[in-house]
Amino acid sequence: MTHSVLRPATLLATALLLLGGCDVLDDPVIPLTINYRGEAEPPAFDAQLDGPQHVLLEDFTAHLCGNCPSAGRRAENMAEDHPGLIHVLAIHAGSLAAVNEAPFDIDWTNPESNAYWDQLANQLNPIGRVNRRGGPAEVVIPTNWNAQVAQELTLIPQAHLQGAVIPDASVAGDVHLHTHITFSEAIAGEVRLALLINENNIIAAQLDYQADPEVVEEFVHNHMLRGSLSGPDGLVVATDPTAGSTVQLDYTLVWSDEWVLDNSHILAVLTNAQGEVLNCLDLPWTE
Repeated sequence: MTHSVLRPATLLATALLLLGGCDVLDDPVIPLTINYRGEAEPPAFDAQLDGPQHVLLEDFTAHLCGNCPSAGRRAENMAEDHPGLIHVLAIHAGSLAAVNEAPFDIDWTNPESNAYWDQLANQLNPIGRVNRRGGPAEVVIPTNWNAQVAQELTLIPQAHLQGAVIPDASVAGDVHLHTHITFSEAIAGEVRLALLINENNIIAAQLDYQADPEVVEEFVHNHMLRGSLSGPDGLVVATDPTAGSTVQLDYTLVWSDEWVLDNSHILAVLTNAQGEVLNCLDLPWTE
């Protein structure tokens, strides 16, 4: 069994190479120190050669889209039916996400949400992607989400993710992020890891055609994409990995006051050279 462990120096070199050719990463949403600077040794993870396929369900939504809340509730119900396996990401993008008159005067878009929107072959709200099957341009209408997700859950994953997010008790604002990848099959080409921040319990206005009145000024937005630590497509973490090989990535980041730590998640999304999701995972917070 071949073990390839990517440590901070290698990751930093990779990141700097990507920074030179990617405008998205020139001004990151929050400061990210790629090299790990925690005093404690990073946690050790054993190779994980089996486990379920996780599903990334991307819900392209907008605060002026009156049909979007019903799609969001559909996604939420699916996630509740499959705890820990379906990871919903609410992506605010498109013309209906534009800033308008109050109460729709908050811009919930960001460079990542706009980049994902630009990838879509059909740009409309609500629409979705399920593990980006078929490539990032392929979309799935909400009424087909259940069937597509059910199909994904039957697959044997080509890679497995583990990880943890550990706030530093001694350095205010420092959060240590650890991600471990085990490849159960050989994969051709570049493999990328995107680290996406999403937040729950955001109270803001939403148009909802199923509500009365239709303008809900204190709508609860969950799973909202707020930005990333890696750019929308992620950083290259492996090229032509072999079956049984592993990669561990250890980061330190400075948490932004814009987001409530207890309401936020870091979603790790591993993709292949075609942009399809190999696996994904909400990384657990550890005190």
